[in-house]
Amino acid sequence: MWMPPIAPEWQGRVEFWELVFGTWTSYAFLVLWWQKVLKEPLDEWRYAMLVFLGAGAFWINHYFQKAPLWFWMINLYTVFYVIAWWKVASIGTRPRSGGWKVAALAGSLVYTVAFIAFEQLARYGVANWGMHEFCWMATSFLGFPWLIWWRGHSTVAPAPAEVSPYPKPRWRGAGGDL
Repeated sequence: MWMPPIAPEWQGRVEFWELVFGTWTSYAFLVLWWQKVLKEPLDEWRYAMLVFLGAGAFWINHYFQKAPLWFWMINLYTVFYVIAWWKVASIGTRPRSGGWKVAALAGSLVYTVAFIAFEQLARYGVANWGMHEFCWMATSFLGFPWLIWWRGHSTVAPAPAEVSPYPKPRWRGAGGDL
């Protein structure tokens, strides 16, 4: 075997459909958080990376939930997650106030709670509303293309971190304005 096996007794309740439903819905939440609350749109790759980092906690919480070192694993991942959140989301953006920086960093906690809430909504729907997990996967199957369409048609662009002091050449036919 190319990889050591994960002990089955370490696993918590692993429900992939929760992760799939939580991923696209939390992506939309993340975009709205940065654009509407923080008023600082990010590059699309930054949103994707933040969602990927958020989904990483799913692996630890579900595959290693009953492992002897779970507490240390989740705490180390939390430290990594907050540092990575800060580097991905805040470094390279325009200079902002201290209050904005605190709100941007607190966004990691807000986003985590939202991601978990979306996962729990799916779990609650299966447990209490009689919905089959197929419904949540089908919703996600439609949700991901909607998300791609929505973000593909977005006209919101991040502001440049720095304004270049040099003029940019404009194309005006053969030769431009050089």
